[in-house]
Amino acid sequence: MFTPPRRRLTRVLATALLVLSVGTTPRTAARTTGDEAWTVSPGVAYREWRFSTPAGPQRIHVLDLDPSVPGVSLDYVTHHRLRTRSTATRLLSHDAGAVAGVNGSFFDILDTGAPLGTGQSRTRRLLHAAGAGWNNAFYQAVDGGYHIGPLTLSAHVTGHPEWPVTGFNVPHARPDSITLYTAAWGPAAGRRVVDDPQAKVREVHVRKGIVRTNSRHLLDGRTFHGFLLLGVGTDAHLLKSLAVGTHLRAHYALDQPTQMAITGSQVLVQSGKVVAGNDHVRAPRTAVGIDQDTGHVLLLALDGRQTGARGLTTRAWARWLAGLGVDDALNLDGGGSTTMVSRDAAGTSTGVVNVPSLGHQRDLPDALAIDYTPPGG
Repeated sequence: MFTPPRRRLTRVLATALLVLSVGTTPRTAARTTGDEAWTVSPGVAYREWRFSTPAGPQRIHVLDLDPSVPGVSLDYVTHHRLRTRSTATRLLSHDAGAVAGVNGSFFDILDTGAPLGTGQSRTRRLLHAAGAGWNNAFYQAVDGGYHIGPLTLSAHVTGHPEWPVTGFNVPHARPDSITLYTAAWGPAAGRRVVDDPQAKVREVHVRKGIVRTNSRHLLDGRTFHGFLLLGVGTDAHLLKSLAVGTHLRAHYALDQPTQMAITGSQVLVQSGKVVAGNDHVRAPRTAVGIDQDTGHVLLLALDGRQTGARGLTTRAWARWLAGLGVDDALNLDGGGSTTMVSRDAAGTSTGVVNVPSLGHQRDLPDALAIDYTPPGG
């Protein structure tokens, strides 16, 4: 049975605390005040660390998984419709194999509720992606290896390869371009996905491969089958040429083959070096990291905005991850979204193991799940 790598984690924790303290106040060392650990499943271990720094007390939660253990994998989890939100525990409960996980990507919290950037599920395949912006992602390539780097949408409409399709199920349609929406998006959002209220728009509805409607008036609040093409600005004129009854197909994929993917805001650590910018705000954080030496993937949640857990700036968070031995790390949504869920030590129940800063779980559109399926099961 897999057991937490206590010896290695203890060693790298000491390094991480030193790096963190030196990066904050060189003359003051961080001090560990307590920790807790258990085996979640074969190949997956949970650990909590509590320690003090000049910035105040800190509490970090780590899920350490060994992808080489048979039955262990990661997946991107959403509701049936991207615009639907609920707690991380409920999201993960929809994944029969989930034993643990963290909150997912940043999302359009004040409007459509949909996640930003890229999301690809193993079973549902590509669910949303951007042609530019929000392209930093954690993903698994077809060879099984996990990576952190840019992923970009590659999409086109049959017969019109020159038309710029720059977004797929994204909450912000780019100016002077075409955005594609499928039924996985949820109810049509109308002009709420268009940032410029004065921009010219045109929407084409395609069902069963045939153009059904072509209008300057956008569907709003209605579910639809097939897909929508939304042209904004100069590219609204391009869609005008698609007459009702025209046969039309749309093709979309990522620029490199992947099994699963999730977007983050910025790369924190790259090849062992801290590359994160600094927001100068102490806050709760969530990240996913890769230890290239061991091949392990780490999901990490930092509590914050609490008396017993102050949180860290982005730069300090990245320094801690690098000191932990993470070679590549991606920043996921944080603040009130930071949530870690895990099966307990007895393996009888699953619940939140960190302390969300809002005092309760925030409703989210997606999560990054750790799955375990017993071999032969």
